[in-house]
Amino acid sequence: MRLSNVKIIALFVFLTNFQFGHSQLSLEQIFLQNKFVAKQIGIVHFLHTKPMFAKLKKTSTSSEIQIFNAENKIERTISLSNYISEIPLLSNSLNNLTISNTDTYFLFSSSCTQLYRYSTMCKYFIATPDKQLISLSDSYQFYPTFSPDDKWIAFVKDNNLYCKSLVTLSEFPITKDGKWNYIINGKSDWVYEEELELKRAFEWNANSNKIAYLKWDESAVKMATITQYNQQTYPSEFTYKYPKVGEANAKVTWWYYDVKSKKNKQIPIPFSYEYIPRIYWNGDDVIALLLNRHQDTLRLISYNIKSKKIKQIYLETSDTYLDIPNTIHFLSDKSFIILSEKDGFNHIYHYSPDGTLKQQITKGNFEVNKIYALDEHTQNIYFQSNEGNDIDAYIYQINYETLEKRKLSNFSGTNDAQFSNDASFFIHTFSSASQAPKTQIIHTATGKKIDWLDNKTLQDTAQNIAQKEFLKIQLPTATLNAWMIKPSIMDSTKKYPLLMFVYGGPHSQKVVNEWQSNNDFFFNFLASNGIAVACVDNRGTNGKGVEFKKATYLQLGKLETEDQTNAAKYFGKLSFVDSNRIGIFGWSYGGFMAANCLFESNAIFKAGIAVAPVTDWRFYDNIYTERYLRTPEENPSGYAANNPIANAKKLQGSFMLVHGTADDNVHFQHTLELTKALNVANKSYLFFPYVDGAHGIGNNNVRYDLYLKMYRFLQEKL
Repeated sequence: MRLSNVKIIALFVFLTNFQFGHSQLSLEQIFLQNKFVAKQIGIVHFLHTKPMFAKLKKTSTSSEIQIFNAENKIERTISLSNYISEIPLLSNSLNNLTISNTDTYFLFSSSCTQLYRYSTMCKYFIATPDKQLISLSDSYQFYPTFSPDDKWIAFVKDNNLYCKSLVTLSEFPITKDGKWNYIINGKSDWVYEEELELKRAFEWNANSNKIAYLKWDESAVKMATITQYNQQTYPSEFTYKYPKVGEANAKVTWWYYDVKSKKNKQIPIPFSYEYIPRIYWNGDDVIALLLNRHQDTLRLISYNIKSKKIKQIYLETSDTYLDIPNTIHFLSDKSFIILSEKDGFNHIYHYSPDGTLKQQITKGNFEVNKIYALDEHTQNIYFQSNEGNDIDAYIYQINYETLEKRKLSNFSGTNDAQFSNDASFFIHTFSSASQAPKTQIIHTATGKKIDWLDNKTLQDTAQNIAQKEFLKIQLPTATLNAWMIKPSIMDSTKKYPLLMFVYGGPHSQKVVNEWQSNNDFFFNFLASNGIAVACVDNRGTNGKGVEFKKATYLQLGKLETEDQTNAAKYFGKLSFVDSNRIGIFGWSYGGFMAANCLFESNAIFKAGIAVAPVTDWRFYDNIYTERYLRTPEENPSGYAANNPIANAKKLQGSFMLVHGTADDNVHFQHTLELTKALNVANKSYLFFPYVDGAHGIGNNNVRYDLYLKMYRFLQEKL
C-alpha cells in the first residue's frame, strides 16, 4: 500500500472518530447498547372465561404464570417449578404461553427453530390441571391449537396434521401424505406465508368434532436453493419451493376431518380459483375465501357439512387488484362483517347470510386499518382508523345496527389496542414522533384508565436529539406526506447534505406519527452529524385511499421514482439543503427505489444505498409481483421499465449495494445480476455481501457494522 493512501485512511479514521466523539448520539448506543429501545409490557394473553389476562414471567431458575385482573393487579400466580415433568426440563426454558379455550391448560414452546421469516417450529409442552408438564409430541411441531372444548389439540408435524386427545393423551395422524417440498397439510407454503399472511391453515369447528384444513401439492413448483456457509468445510444447501412470476403455484385443496369417524373428506370447489388465503367455520358451514391468479376477483363460498351444498355468499371484483380483508367476523345469525375498499377507502360492511348487503357501517375519506373485536351482546365493533389525519391512528367503537360511533382514544399519534375476549377492557398503547410509547388499561364502557408503562427514561434520553418535523409536499401530481430531521446544529451561512429514506412500495406507510424503531435512530444520528434526513410517502403507498394506492398498478417504480425525484427537487430548494449533495437509501422495495432514483435521476441524486433490493421483478415471487404487474407475458413493458438491471448503465453517482447471501425473500440473485450489469457497463460501486445474512441482514452486532459502513459512505460521498 502506498504511504499517501495510508495517510488518507488515517485522516479519515481520525475524522470519523472526531465526529463520533462530538455527537450526542453514537452508533454504539443505538445498536450495541440498545439505549433507544422502548420498554414493552411483553406478551399478554387474555383469559377466555373471565375478564383477566396472563403473562409468563421468567426468572433465572424457574417460570411462573401471573394472572391479572382488569385493574392490572395480580390475582393468582402459578409456579411451574411445582409441575412434574415427564422429561428433564427446566421450567425457565419454556416460552410463548398459550391459554386453552376453557382456561384449563397452558401451552409452552421450547427449543424453537425458525423455518421462514414468520414461521417457527418448536417442541411444545402442555401444563395440565393436575400439575403435569407433558410433551405435545416427538420431533418439532407447528401451530398447536386447542379445540373449543379443550378435549383435543391439533398441530402440524412433518408436513402432516395431527390430533392429540387431552383425555387419553393418545396421538394420531389426520393426514399421512405429507412430505417436504411435495405435500403440506395444515400449514402454508413459503409464498402464502410471505404474501398472503397465512401460516396456520386449519380451523376447529365450534363443536370440537371437525377440523377444516388446506392441503398444498407443491410437486409442480420449482425449487430455490440457498447456500449456507456457517464456517463449514463444505457449505450446505437449503432448498425450498419458491414460485416466481409466471411459474406454477402449489395446487391448494380444501378438506375437513371428522374426529369421531376419523375420516377425511375433500370439499369440492365449483368455482375457478388460484389461491385459498383463509378458511373459517360458521356453524355447520365451512367458509373458504377464494382468490384468482390476477387477484382481482374475491369470493366467499360456503359448504354445509350436513346438506353437502355449496354456495357463493360474497363476490367482489376490481379493475386492478383486491386486498384480502384482514378480518371477517361471522355472527350468530350467520350474517358477517367484512372490510372492503369498494367505495375508494377501506371500510366496514355488514352482509346477510346470503350475501345481500345490509349496510355500510363506516363511511368517509379515511381508512379503517383493522377490526380489533366484535361484541354481539352490545352490537359494537372496535376498530382502528386514520380518520381526521392520515398519518395518525385512533381507536373507535361503532354500533353495527345504529351506527352510533365513539372515539376511544384521544391522543394525537398512533393508538393501538388489544381487547379482552369479552371486550370489557383493552390494553392501549400510544406513541407519537415526540412521545415514547405509553401503555394503559382502559375500561371500555366507562373510559377508566390505569397507567401501566410510560418509557419516561427513554423520553428524557431522546428529548435533546433532533426531532422529526411532518410536512405536506405540494407537487404537480399529488400532495405527499413527508417528515424531515434537520441537522442538530445549523449555521445559516452553510448548506447541508440530505439523505432521503424511502420504502415506497404498496401497502407501506413510512410517514406516520409514531415513535420510531431503534434502527431509525440512525437518522437522528446522521442529523447530529450534519446530514439532514427526509422521508416521503409516494403514490402507491397506504393511508390515502384506493386512487392514491393503486396509481402504480402495472407500472411499479415509475410514479414512485417521479415522486421521490420531485420531492428531492423540493428539498433542494430549501435554504439549508445543498441540492448538489442529495442521497437516497432504501431496503427491499426501498432498495429497488433507491437504485431506480440513482440511475434514472442521476442529475438529482449524488449517492444511493440499496440494501436487499429487488432488481428485476422476474426474479421475485408470483403472488406479490403479479398482484401489481400481472405476468411478464401480459405486461412486458411493466417489467422492462424502471428495471435497475436494465438501467445500471445510467449510473453516474456513488452507489453502495448490500445483500445477505441467505435471503429467502429477495434472493441474492437480484444483487448478483445487478453487479453483473454494472460490471458490463464499466461502473464503479461499493458492494458488501453479508454471508449467511437473511433479508434483515442479522443481529444488532451485524446491524452496527452495516450502519457504520453506511455512515462512512455518506460522509465520504455526500
